[in-house]
This record gives sequence, C-alpha cells and structure tokens, in this order.
Amino acid sequence: ARQLVKFNGNDKDGDASSKKHAKHIVDRTVTHPGTNVFRQFRLLLGRSLQETFRGKAAIIIKVVQQVTLGVIYGGIYHLGDNQASIMDRFGLLSLIVIGATNMAMAGTIRSFPKEKAIVAGEMSSRLYRTFPYFIAKAVSELPLIGVFNAIFGAIIYPLAKLQKGKFKTFLGLTSLHSIASEAFGLFIGSISPSSDVALALFPPIIVLNIIFDGKNISEENTPPLLRWVAKIGLIRWGFEGLALNEFEGLEFNTSGPRRGPVARTGEEALARFGLNGKSVGDVIGAQTKIIAGCWLLSYLGLALTRQKYEVMKLPLAD
Repeated sequence: ARQLVKFNGNDKDGDASSKKHAKHIVDRTVTHPGTNVFRQFRLLLGRSLQETFRGKAAIIIKVVQQVTLGVIYGGIYHLGDNQASIMDRFGLLSLIVIGATNMAMAGTIRSFPKEKAIVAGEMSSRLYRTFPYFIAKAVSELPLIGVFNAIFGAIIYPLAKLQKGKFKTFLGLTSLHSIASEAFGLFIGSISPSSDVALALFPPIIVLNIIFDGKNISEENTPPLLRWVAKIGLIRWGFEGLALNEFEGLEFNTSGPRRGPVARTGEEALARFGLNGKSVGDVIGAQTKIIAGCWLLSYLGLALTRQKYEVMKLPLAD
C-alpha cells in the first residue's frame, strides 16, 4: 500500500537526512511492489484458486450442464457403421465443439471484466504487477476445465458409441479447445471496459466462428480479406481435431440411407470436408498458437487499460 508522507514546506531548517529517507520511501512505493514476481505469482495463484473453488453453486451448475448435455446428446445419437452415420458423426462433433466454445467463452466474458475492475485498484496501488496476476488467473482456470470435460466425455463417449480406443485423445482435444475458448474470452474481457461491452461482442464472435468452421464455406471461396478469420477460428480447429480423431481408422459398410457419395473408410469421409492430409498434430499446434496469442494480447490489454494516477513528488526547496 502507499504511504502518505507529509512535508512542511515552511521548515527550511528541517533535518536533511529525514527528508532524504522520506523521499526514498515515496520512490520505492511508486516504482516497486512489495515482493518479487515469483512470490506474487504464488500468492495470487492461491487466491485465484480459492476464489474459483469457492463458487460452489457455479461449479454445481456447470457440472449439471455437462451431465445434461452428455445425456441429451447420448440419447439422440447412436452411431453405427452405415453411410447415414457419417453425417451423424460430423453433426455430433460439431455440436460438441460449438457447445464447449459457448460455455468457456460466456463464463469468462461475464466474470472477467467485473474482476478486472476490482483488481485495478490493487494494481494501481502497486500491490502486485499485471504479469503475475494474469498468469495466475489463466492457470487457475485449468483444473475445472479438465474436470468438466472429463465428466462430459465420460458420458457422451460410450452413449453415442464413438470410436473405441480414442477416448484419451478425445478428452485431450476437448480440453485444449476449452482452454483456447477460455483464452479468447480473457482477451475480450481484458479489452472491454465493462461486462456489457464484452457480452455485446460475444454473439458476433460466435457467429463468425460458426460461419468459418470449415463446413459452411470452403477456404478457397472465403473472401481474401476474411481468410485470417478461418485461420484463428476456434470452432474450426476444434471440429477438425475431433473429426480427425474420430474418423481415422473407421470403416463403413454401404448399407443404409446414403447422403452423398459412398465412403467406405473414415479417410474418404474426411476428404468430403477437405480434411484429408491433415493431422491431429496440426490442430494441436494451431490451438496452442491461439492460446499463446490470446494470453499475450490479454496481458497487453490489461497493462494498457489499467488505471493510472499522477505520482506525488517532493516539493522543491525554496
């Protein structure tokens, strides 16, 4: 915290050493927090985790959401190996990705601008720096993301009869996608002056992600000025990762209703959406870059939009 140091401008015979000591206190308070960055991070991480797990009602609601969605999707989709199941698989995977994007982004966009307003006073008082606070905030969200995705995956995977032997990769991809969506939500929240502004930006961002998800418009027909949107599309990369994981190694029979050309293997089905030749590693690399980019921009947004105050200086001697 800052210290208020009073000076008597009329006292010309004051002790010079006392004035020098007082000036040192003011300068130290203005330019440095009270402890090193690593200790700040440890303390802030503990506080962030405590705040995260303290909201038991919110955690219970999110768990219920995951269980409900898993049961609903699992009750609707029963995937087989006929031709009709190809489009059903694509549809289910698309719904999973869109739902995960909405939940991860919406929660962060609603809460982070309010939290930012609270901690702005603490950072302006130099209690801690922006960097350790932001890293602690980002890391504290990871445990619950993993828990929620594990609950949802454990329900939807056996009920929908997704490909056996790929559950661990499925869980890793859905968790990575949720982290990327949460990172994008942090970025929106960091540059928004209020929750109302952040929530107003949320719908158009989701719509753009759905448009450029790799299914609604091909990359070749995307307007040149908007091709960058497809490259950072959260839903696109999430869908591609789950589709590659699910379809590689599958074999289909030619029975049942046909929707388009016959595909006897998962690779042939992936080729319908231009996913042949791509790999899960490409998806992981792209989403990792999105997370890193969003975290960097979020940190810059916090640093540039934080409150600033004039620094009081010692009065000049007459």
